[in-house]
Amino acid sequence: MVKINGIGFGWIIVDGKKHWHDVVTFPSGEVKRRKGGFLMFGSHSFKRKEFEELCKDEMDLLIVGTGTNGVATISNEAQYFLEKLKVETIVLPSLEAVKKFNELASHGKKVGAIIHVTC
Repeated sequence: MVKINGIGFGWIIVDGKKHWHDVVTFPSGEVKRRKGGFLMFGSHSFKRKEFEELCKDEMDLLIVGTGTNGVATISNEAQYFLEKLKVETIVLPSLEAVKKFNELASHGKKVGAIIHVTC
């Protein structure tokens, strides 16, 4: 089970490792760097392609962290994709998203997440 140990503007700690970029966590425990966007950080809009990769893993629900100030958004195309797949999605500012992720994962839920670490 993946545990997110901390988050701040521009960084996140997952399983004790500090990342200076957005992350994608898969229910399998795999952690990847979120691609695209400005320099090392991901885009301020989550795209369908990102969710297509993540939703290949079976999961109970998906957590989307929209940044430290909650500014990032889910594109209409991505939102439609998630609704069509009937993936339960919780969208929160990243600090709250991390707390919710850890809570659900600790209760044995298969949780996927994309966490934006700026804005």
